[in-house]
Formats: sequence, structure tokens, C-alpha cells
Amino acid sequence: MKGSRWFTIGIVAFLLLMFAVECRLPKKFVWTPTFGHRDKQPFGCHVFDELLASSLPDGYSVSRETLYRLEQEDTVTRRGIMVLAGNLHLSDTDVRALLGMAERGDKVLLAAGSFGRLLKDTLGFESSYSYFNPADFKRYASSLLSRDSLHWVGDSAVYPARTFYFYPQLCSTYFWADSLPMKRLAERTVTADEFVHQTDSVPSDTVYRVPVAMSCPWGKGEIVLVSTPLIFTNYGVLDKDNVTYVFRLLSHIGGVPIIRTEAYMEEAGQVRTSPFRYFLSQKPLRWALYLALASVLLFMIFTARRRQRAIPVIREPENKSLEFMELIGTLYYQKKDHADLVRKKYLYFAEELRREIQVDVEEVADDERSFDRIAQKTGMEVSGISRFIREVRPVIYGAHPISVEQMKRYIDKMNEIISHI
Repeated sequence: MKGSRWFTIGIVAFLLLMFAVECRLPKKFVWTPTFGHRDKQPFGCHVFDELLASSLPDGYSVSRETLYRLEQEDTVTRRGIMVLAGNLHLSDTDVRALLGMAERGDKVLLAAGSFGRLLKDTLGFESSYSYFNPADFKRYASSLLSRDSLHWVGDSAVYPARTFYFYPQLCSTYFWADSLPMKRLAERTVTADEFVHQTDSVPSDTVYRVPVAMSCPWGKGEIVLVSTPLIFTNYGVLDKDNVTYVFRLLSHIGGVPIIRTEAYMEEAGQVRTSPFRYFLSQKPLRWALYLALASVLLFMIFTARRRQRAIPVIREPENKSLEFMELIGTLYYQKKDHADLVRKKYLYFAEELRREIQVDVEEVADDERSFDRIAQKTGMEVSGISRFIREVRPVIYGAHPISVEQMKRYIDKMNEIISHI
């Protein structure tokens, strides 16, 4: 047992040491976009959600309900609904729910790198597509190359025109159409070589102003489309003063409580909300788990041999009643208190008669009936019983000293009466 205790202490100390060392090592960032509410990595949304929850006066919350479930909620207060995703392909049911909420006055913001054909045909727009490569983004950011510019062209009465600068990988997608029915909020400039909808007759040095954020009134509400979802992540809101651009976009769904739904994130972003997945995603915690499992395996191997404890010898309990009686008798004998011993025996004698034949010999007024009852049950003579009880009563109540022979005679007589019942 002592060896096992020291083995356990050593394993625990080793695990604590390794955990402390791993915690002090530089943390490695994961640049994969997840948009997860609990993800504190650059392209998660933990910081983004915390910032909005503390900044928006009308309230902000994160939900996992689909657009259909949100549309089914019977609410009188209008809401702002926000969806962030790398690829947003809504079903027919989702599109109908989205339009229904906008029709009755809700404001909806959809930010995605690509949109499904059904939504494009319904709202009448097209969008480009580009694949986000974290390695390319890190190389571009570390090389200190120039950023792309996004121009705010929204309502000048609310916000003045302003240019915001982002890395190209964060704002490479855009919208276009022959005649967009929506109001432009922000634009970026692309060359003819970058523009996917160019024609052969256009010179290569031609530049286009393409929208990256648009607003479309629908019924009593509004639908805002944004092609740069990575700007709404932790990195986007912490990238210099570009958080101003984010709040300008959010102002179009502001003035009401905003709900961001995670129902349309990629599977990777939703899985990361699991506590066990988070445990594995952190290197110190992951190694702590591996070491704990290895330690448990080693412990099972080395303690697989069954250990039998010594079986204790259980002795049979001794009967001390006779010894106790002898001890009590010896005490009375040494004190020469024979009358007290007779008194205790008489109490037991009276209780035995009361319980067995319902006779109370301590009630003097009923002596005749009691003596007849005792004689009838024991078969002894009434005169002998009467004479004995009347003789022993002075000893019981008066505490007269008696000899050893008298004590033995009284006790033997009481035992004889009890044995005949």
C-alpha cells in the first residue's frame, strides 16, 4: 500500500509539472473559420459576441434555431436576425421563413462567402466565390503587403463616406448583376482580370466598383447581404479600427433585439462547441489527457495481480452473563446487604406474576384474591403462599437486616412459585 501511494503521488506530480510547462509554451492559433460562439481563435466569434452583447442597447443573443423555427415564434416585438457562414445554402423552407420575417417587419443580415441559387434567384443578385486559404492569409499578412480598400457608400446623412482597409483574403468575394435592385452599402474596386463577369471586349485595365454589402427593403422589414463574413469574427473586430465598419453594417438591423443563429455554420464550427472537443483542441489539455490515459493504463497493468488482504480471525462472542451475575452477587455478599438483594428479587417476582397471571402482589387490598389466583395457577396451598408473602413484605418495605439463610429461603421460595406457574 505504501508503494502504491508513492506511485500515485509521483504520477500526479508529473502531470502537474507537464501541465504547467505546456501552459507556459506559446499558444498556437488555429486560423480555420468556424464562426463558433465559444471559439476564441481568430476566426471564431467569442470576442465578437461578447462585444455585441455589451454594446448593443436593445439586446443581443446567440441561438441555434433555424430560420423556420425563428419565423414560427409568435413575437410582437420586431427583431434583427443575423446569420454568419462560410457557405450559406438555404432550403426553400428557410427562404420562405426569411422572407416571411422580413415581410412582417424583422431585419435580416446574411453574411456568407457564397449563397445558394434559390436565394440568389429570389432576391435577384449574383455573387462570386473564393476559397479562403489560412496559409496564404498568414503569408500575405506577414509580408506587410498593402491591403484592399472597402468604400462605405451608404446613406451619407447617417454615416459619412469612409474607406476601410482589409487584407484581400477577408474581402475577396462580391456581388454583381446587370441591374441590382438593392441599395449599395459598401463597395470595393476590382480590375477586369479579377471580375468574373467580364466580357472579351473590355480592356484589361478597366476597373469595376462592385458591392460587398447591399440592403434590400422587403415588406415592413429589410434584408442586408454581406459577402465578407470573416470581418464579423474575433480577428475582424480586433483589426485596428475596422470594427467601425462592422457596426455600420449592424446599424441596418439595429434598434431591435438582435439574434445570431448558428444553425447554418459548417459542421466543424458546431462540433467545436463540445467541451471534449475543446479539451482536445488545446495542446496543454490534450497532452494532459494523453498522459492521464497512459498513467491509468500503466496502473492497470501493474496492479492487475489480485491482492488478497489478510482475513481477520473473528472469535465467537463469549457469554458474560454468568460472570456478570457472579460479580454482582459477590458485591452484595461483600456488603452484607442481603435485604436489598431480596428486594430486587421480589421486584422481579412481582413483575413476573403481573405479566404471567395478572396478579399484583404489591396491592395489599387485593391480597385474598391474589393469593387464591396464585394458588390456583401454581397448585400450591393458599396458606403457604399467604404466609410467605406477608412474611417477606416487611423485609421489602422496611429494609430489616436478614441473615444469609433467610435470604436464601426467601429467594428459593420465590423461584419455586415462579417455576410452578
